[in-house]
Amino acid sequence: MEPLWQSIPFSNTMNFLDLKQLPPNLRSVVTYQDLSQGAHLFHQNDAVHSIFAVLSGRIRLFLYTDEGQSIDQYRVHAGEFFAEVALFKDVHDCNAIAEELTRVMVFPKSEFWRSLQQDYALFTAFMRHLTHRLHLTKVMLEIRGMRSTRERILHYLRFIADPVTRTVQLEQSLKRTAQSLGISPEGFSRTLKQLQAEGVITRRRRIITLYEPYDQVR
Repeated sequence: MEPLWQSIPFSNTMNFLDLKQLPPNLRSVVTYQDLSQGAHLFHQNDAVHSIFAVLSGRIRLFLYTDEGQSIDQYRVHAGEFFAEVALFKDVHDCNAIAEELTRVMVFPKSEFWRSLQQDYALFTAFMRHLTHRLHLTKVMLEIRGMRSTRERILHYLRFIADPVTRTVQLEQSLKRTAQSLGISPEGFSRTLKQLQAEGVITRRRRIITLYEPYDQVR
């Protein structure tokens, strides 16, 4: 199944993983970094030197509050840039950790910024990428604003489900998924069981299939 970011229509864009599609000056400075599961790429408040793209694997971005609470931001999949805000900041505002064996492309911040200013194709593709991510953020805010736990869960599942198979494979644990939706793990588990008992979904571990009719919210 496609990662959530890639489930939103996103045509006519540059493949950032294909070096031949990148400007020559950017191709000449890109490097690679391999991360084992659980390894940090950078820490919150580290100095910013680079912009990154995931070549393979998955990166989790999260931050710590002043009270020490860990708050997830989002996950980055193959083909996606991250740490874009670093273009305008001197330090990272979050932590980046590999959730599995991961390889990232590393672009020097100054050269990446220069390339954006000089290459229209790269600039356009990068703007599409940011718009893509902002759309997901908007949808997640809408979901978290719903009062009903049931509707919050159903809306989320409808959004991320494969449009053909109507199947969802949760990449996070049920606890982390519940946290991202702003509901308790107990409420999330209880509602899933209720939906399954009603025949609205079937569930096998983290694989969920929707059987109710629904309109796509993409």
